[in-house]
Amino acid sequence: MTRRKILVSLMTVSLGLFISMNVAKAQVVSKTKMAGKVSVTMRVLPAETYQGANAEMKWDGGASAVTMNSTPKPNHHLVAFLKEGGKPVENASVMISYRELSPKKSDWKSLPVCRMHVAGKGMETAHFGNNLWLAKGEYEARVTVNKNPTVTFRFDLTK
Repeated sequence: MTRRKILVSLMTVSLGLFISMNVAKAQVVSKTKMAGKVSVTMRVLPAETYQGANAEMKWDGGASAVTMNSTPKPNHHLVAFLKEGGKPVENASVMISYRELSPKKSDWKSLPVCRMHVAGKGMETAHFGNNLWLAKGEYEARVTVNKNPTVTFRFDLTK
């Protein structure tokens, strides 16, 4: 191997490790509120994979899934787990919007919401949301399920 090929290989591995470490460090947030009779648990997780042999999520409806090779590369997975009467809700019309509160307040942005479930676990793990890129900061997210009242969550990604 030439020096140049070795250098390119090392740089590629280093960049991959840097990205992996930053995604792995993504802060986890979980909060639950009631929207009418529906329990909405909003979670902010590290970005999830939808493709390949080791895919973590199985996309099964709604908007297209934001994949790990999207630009910008997603670092979080903003999702809503829904339950009614203690049972997971598999089918619903779900809208999610979010905005940054600090360091600079932004306008509301709509998240393209897809329905997914944990690969190999079935529809009892159904949830709604998508991958996205979020900078460190404080945020608000609004979740609307069917015709139930909208619930608003605040979360902090500064740690």
